[in-house]
Amino acid sequence: MRVNERIRNISFWSLDFITGSSVRRHYRDIKNLIEGSVSQKFSEKQKQYLDSLLKHSVDTSEYYRNINPSNLQNFPVTNKEIVRSSYDNIQSIKYKHKKKVSVSTSGSTGASFTVYQDLNKKARNTADIIYFSELCGFHIGYKLFYLRFWSMFKKKNELESFLQNITPIDVFALSQNSIKDLIDILKSDASNKGMLGYASSFDKICKYLDSIDSKPIDCNLKSVIGMSERLDPLTKLSMKKYFDVDMVSRYSNAENGMIAQQPIGKEYFQINWASYYVEILSFSSDNSVEPGELGRIVITDLFNYNTPMIRYDTGDIGIMDYVEEKGISKPVLTKIEGRKMDMIRSTSGEILSTSILLVINKYKEVKERQIIQKTNKEYVFRLKVLNDTLESENQFIEEFKEYLGEDAIIKLEYVPEIPLLKSGKQQAIVNEVMV
Repeated sequence: MRVNERIRNISFWSLDFITGSSVRRHYRDIKNLIEGSVSQKFSEKQKQYLDSLLKHSVDTSEYYRNINPSNLQNFPVTNKEIVRSSYDNIQSIKYKHKKKVSVSTSGSTGASFTVYQDLNKKARNTADIIYFSELCGFHIGYKLFYLRFWSMFKKKNELESFLQNITPIDVFALSQNSIKDLIDILKSDASNKGMLGYASSFDKICKYLDSIDSKPIDCNLKSVIGMSERLDPLTKLSMKKYFDVDMVSRYSNAENGMIAQQPIGKEYFQINWASYYVEILSFSSDNSVEPGELGRIVITDLFNYNTPMIRYDTGDIGIMDYVEEKGISKPVLTKIEGRKMDMIRSTSGEILSTSILLVINKYKEVKERQIIQKTNKEYVFRLKVLNDTLESENQFIEEFKEYLGEDAIIKLEYVPEIPLLKSGKQQAIVNEVMV
């Protein structure tokens, strides 16, 4: 760690010490729980956190007042709309007049959504991010190139900017020229650095480097984390090729925080059991599905006492299964497929994996793509291609009929760009039937 990086690191932890060491305490707790997550001690500690939250909710929230807190399954499943419409009843009476922070979703796929968190939850979330960032090579003090739609978010104050050492990159301005400028900055900056941003942004960077037949770039990049969108395994390979860095995908949301993250070199997601209780529930009931079965990702936030979010349906779907680690089997998320409204179905009604997008990658002239399901049998493929049209249109359509159904009606629509959402994310799949 360089001198200026060490100064930032020491400054961050010194400020935390002066203000009560809340982040440090949470960081140590998370580290102990995650790294001891196969032990009985972990299960007991997590159960204490869960029991405490459920009792607090029944005692101080009108919404949960008549529920027996002895079992999580006694609590109803909520979602964004329920929390929004019942917010005053859900919010803890005990915390209504205490200091709190607001966190908001951008509303890119619906109405915006704001939740309040107490200060202890804020410290926990900060510690979550620090711990999981360290797992993939990023440490406080390193420079962070953060790719997001910055006009949608509050700017940080000068002290925060100094301590966090963030260089903001606006994804709405991510043209070939701006990518070239970014690469030049990365190469000229000798500091240890990391990158964090929407997965599609890194896809654009890699495709630009492909287009100029770039050689590997020596820029001291220590960590790359993709978020908010499905990370294409080919993008991970390209980032390794060009930057010699092992990219990982992070699963988080604005209203809760850091839920899961891929370990380096793995495709599954390590669950942040230290701060969340995660369930995979059926599409047709609020019962858990079997390991390996696709279902709704439902979480209980163990630390937001201001706004108890118990059995909160994230709107995403995924699979929980078991992997062997050091001879012990532990639960992980083997798939996170994204929002239910972003799932595509075949003509027979079967939910298809978003891996169907990878089939398009074999058509090298396609630079950007989006699949829209219009009806149960009609699909529109929006394509940005190199020479205005695909040379092999018929082959493309026939190949996708194998996945979507022989009775699928497929239309190709050529566009100059796939428009980004208001948040700056790129929506690869749109299901208008399920909206």
